[in-house]
Amino acid sequence: MPKHAPLPFHFYVNVNNAFLGPDMPKGVTKGIWHGVYCREYQTLSCHVFLESGAHWSGLPLHALSVTEDFIHPPEFLMPWAGMGEEIETVYMPFLEGMEIPSHFARHTGIIIDWKDGYSRYPQEHKPLNLIQMGSGQFALLPNNHLIYKEKHFVNEEAKRFLQFYRRGEDVYWEKS
Repeated sequence: MPKHAPLPFHFYVNVNNAFLGPDMPKGVTKGIWHGVYCREYQTLSCHVFLESGAHWSGLPLHALSVTEDFIHPPEFLMPWAGMGEEIETVYMPFLEGMEIPSHFARHTGIIIDWKDGYSRYPQEHKPLNLIQMGSGQFALLPNNHLIYKEKHFVNEEAKRFLQFYRRGEDVYWEKS
């Protein structure tokens, strides 16, 4: 079963040198983020090809940014720990570029999901949305942390009903 998953496309990133070793100078190293892997209860780890020619496996999400800004702490960028080792990455073009005003962010179009699809119970399904923060850092947030802005469809009047949405308690299985 795969622990590692390629991203549907790669990102040019800066890696905070503090994560590359104690003798590294302050600053960043350029890299190409192209894959992920995860262990249960840990933060997602990143596969990054570095400008030195080295390939680094195991960089945490909070070590990467498209800027030189690393202001957000790990628990903000990935509030849910990994829910297993078998992960997949999915690209959903409709979501790419969608604004998330509450986080000053845009969706990358990439969703990271676990093989079993949930943590303890099926109704707790938690696919994580890979978003790029305005700061340049990346975050993995579940659906219930995001409200999108889409000027052609989202109706401000309809937002008043958000308070009535309930947690998905029903699980629908095909009957055999």
